[in-house]
Amino acid sequence: MAVKPAEEGSFWDHLEEFRKRIFIMVFTVAALTAIAFFFSRHITNYVTSSSPGELVALAPAEAITAHLRLSVTVGIILASPVLLFQMWRFIAPGLYQRERKSVISVTIAGTFLFISGAAFAWFVMRKPALLLFQSFETGNIHGAWSVAAYIGFIGSFLLIFGSAFQLPLAVLFLTKTGIIEPGTLAKYRRHIVVGLLIMAAILTPPDPLTQVMLALPLYILFEISLVVARIASRKAKSVSE
Repeated sequence: MAVKPAEEGSFWDHLEEFRKRIFIMVFTVAALTAIAFFFSRHITNYVTSSSPGELVALAPAEAITAHLRLSVTVGIILASPVLLFQMWRFIAPGLYQRERKSVISVTIAGTFLFISGAAFAWFVMRKPALLLFQSFETGNIHGAWSVAAYIGFIGSFLLIFGSAFQLPLAVLFLTKTGIIEPGTLAKYRRHIVVGLLIMAAILTPPDPLTQVMLALPLYILFEISLVVARIASRKAKSVSE
């Protein structure tokens, strides 16, 4: 079995490494946000055109606030490969040598999952969720959504789904590092389903439709990652034997 690095840094070394990684992540997001803001008119026009109703600006600075919010969201999505790479590089020194070599593949997989989650939110979740919210505008309730609120909702939606779709990586990390066995995860499948529903309820707006629409793909991803974890575990055992 491969061994961990013999050298272990002090608390201050880890703190300095953490500060370095955070600086790179913040700088990358800020730079890509600035680039996205340069194209914010086109991006904002595309996003706002998806609204089922007319959007209004309720304050003089609300329009530019909407542009800024959307630019930050786009900046984070574009920066996702760098963010995942930096997070992995921070925890890599504490892993075994064979696990540290997978940094590139983990970054690629994490980026694919993040973009897939954001795409799922935009192309699948967005329309039914908005129509559901709009369906409650009855009687004397007339919808007049502000542009900043709509952009903020869409941005949060994309980032939440992108982050939630990292579940397979979390499962593989827990199993490959030996923290938990694939069989144990399968044994407590019911508890995990409840946990996914609770997580979906926390992350999504307070309505059953969006909670189920997030929990369902997360459960499918969990089952897929569990199969992959079992295969990886069997291969690791056959190599060690």
